[in-house]
Amino acid sequence: MTNSQPIKHTHIYVLLDRSGSMESIADDVVGGMNNFIREQRTNGEDARITVVQFDSQDPAEVIVSGIPIAEMTDVERARYQPRGGTPLLDATGRLIGKARADQVARQTAGLPAEDVVFVTVTDGAENQSTEYSLQQVKDLISLCEANGWTFVYLSAALEAYADADRLGMHAGSTQSFSHSSDGVQKGMASMSRNMSNMREKKRQMIANDRANFFETGKDAEES
Repeated sequence: MTNSQPIKHTHIYVLLDRSGSMESIADDVVGGMNNFIREQRTNGEDARITVVQFDSQDPAEVIVSGIPIAEMTDVERARYQPRGGTPLLDATGRLIGKARADQVARQTAGLPAEDVVFVTVTDGAENQSTEYSLQQVKDLISLCEANGWTFVYLSAALEAYADADRLGMHAGSTQSFSHSSDGVQKGMASMSRNMSNMREKKRQMIANDRANFFETGKDAEES
């Protein structure tokens, strides 16, 4: 017997740190992000993407919201201007809230449910949030994971894995990268490869392990 259930499309939410400390790697972040977009476009049309950048002046600036991956164009360097601090909790909480509202709206409209992959790209720990506490965000992540979401964490912070663990994210879906051109390029490349791997496994009806997103390797951590 064949499985008659349609394969869920993937909605990729990218939360992009735009704090001032990202300035020295800004060109590489934009380049890595655009390579990711191009690779996911060529991987198939069964995905949508939302990209939000954040800093202490604006913890939730939407670049694109829920557009088909086939229609996603490059992020312009002029749009990504690092500044301010790192309200990581507020940014995470707000984007989770937006993503949950998106999914409820789809259900209300009678549209098919999506598989949500929530990707965070940052270079530092929380230092500016005022709206959300660590426990609130951790509880939100736990709730969303119970509903099948996948959380991916890429960080150039010295305590990347400890930061991810405090948020309730899994080590197998966390990758640390050096605060350098090479680190960014390798981190984004392996993130894209593993995203393609996840999408292809879905098409083949192979289960994905949400706790081990980086199952094909963490290039930025290899010597």
